[in-house]
Amino acid sequence: MLTLLALLSLAQFVIGSVLDPYLMGSSLNLSPVVILASVASWGSLWGIAGAFLAVPITAMLVIVLSEFDGTRPIAILMPRDARLRRLRSTSRRAGDSAPDDPAR
Repeated sequence: MLTLLALLSLAQFVIGSVLDPYLMGSSLNLSPVVILASVASWGSLWGIAGAFLAVPITAMLVIVLSEFDGTRPIAILMPRDARLRRLRSTSRRAGDSAPDDPAR
């Protein structure tokens, strides 16, 4: 009985601390260390709700930090492969026409 309990506890620990952060980091382009740190910090701040919201909040934080030149170095440290995607700028210069403009 104790052996079964130890094996199940070990499996839960490996899945929760190694496999889940690795898979989330791959799909969200976040470092597994950043995911674990964000779950720990947001969880200690807001409890269970913070632990559930930690990864989406961190992903949004990376997006916001990557948009400003002053905070871009911080955002570069968080992704897994240090490549950030910038959001497309919606502002256009005067005189530029939209791509679907019939006048073009």
